[in-house]
Amino acid sequence: MKTVIAAVDIGTNTVLYSLFAVGRTGRLKEIHFERQTPRIGARLAGGRCPRITEESYDALRRILNRQTAHARAHGAARTLIAATNPLRLAANGRLIGKRLQADLGCPVEIVSPAREGYLSFLGATGGLTSDASPLVIDLGGGSTEFIAYRHGRRRLFCSLPEGAVSLTERFDSEGRVNPADFPAYEKFLAKYDRQLAKIRLSAVDEVILVGGTTSTLGFLKDGRFLDRPGGVILTRVDIDCAVRLWTQTSLSDRRRLLGPERKRAEVIFAGTFWLQYVYKALSLGRARATPRGLRHGLALDFLAHKGFRA
Repeated sequence: MKTVIAAVDIGTNTVLYSLFAVGRTGRLKEIHFERQTPRIGARLAGGRCPRITEESYDALRRILNRQTAHARAHGAARTLIAATNPLRLAANGRLIGKRLQADLGCPVEIVSPAREGYLSFLGATGGLTSDASPLVIDLGGGSTEFIAYRHGRRRLFCSLPEGAVSLTERFDSEGRVNPADFPAYEKFLAKYDRQLAKIRLSAVDEVILVGGTTSTLGFLKDGRFLDRPGGVILTRVDIDCAVRLWTQTSLSDRRRLLGPERKRAEVIFAGTFWLQYVYKALSLGRARATPRGLRHGLALDFLAHKGFRA
């Protein structure tokens, strides 16, 4: 009988939950995946004293109660829960974490940006000891991380406090967007040019994209994206075409186009525009979007460092 591990990623926009069967060699096989969209990080960016509301907490608690019950019902040996930007940013984030731990009966880790980057890199690549030197870009709802490791050593890390949700709120771009506003959006994003200029692709073998925006764009290009662990290639042309598509469609049209990804319709324009800006800043022609991510990294990190043996 295979050992099962559950992993949960609490982000600004979504809660991602996976069950993994662990093989004899420690290899993971995802046997269940679900995504919920409580958007607990809404309206946190830019506030003087941002707080997660009781309504958001209750929605999050209900989701996690169902997921942890599902994990127990399927014999999970451990349920790993990591919270990222919303609990880091909110003034009551630590209190929310403690309340969740008490309600769920299992630990909730509020990860730092550096640990978030490490877990995303580990999840996207499957390990740290390869001779390859990929750059992983994790474009989330409230932050974006750029991470590179080689031979187990971190070569690059940069975390920028912008993502699909925060930029949607800043740009007011949930509905139809006007290309005439693009120069103002670019002017806002230009404040990150100095950090982006430090990211050199000359020593990078491959760029790998993780996060909600890139998963949605991956699905748009290939409807079987979630079933392809290797992911799909997103070229600069793909990103440019997606930005044009979102400018030509209403919110209801986006929901129809995105199908199972429709709950990202409100934030997909801002996320895609930010990704386009990153492609331009890095002179990036193509990158590989993967459905893997932080939750895979949580499970792999547990197996590697907690003494677990399947």
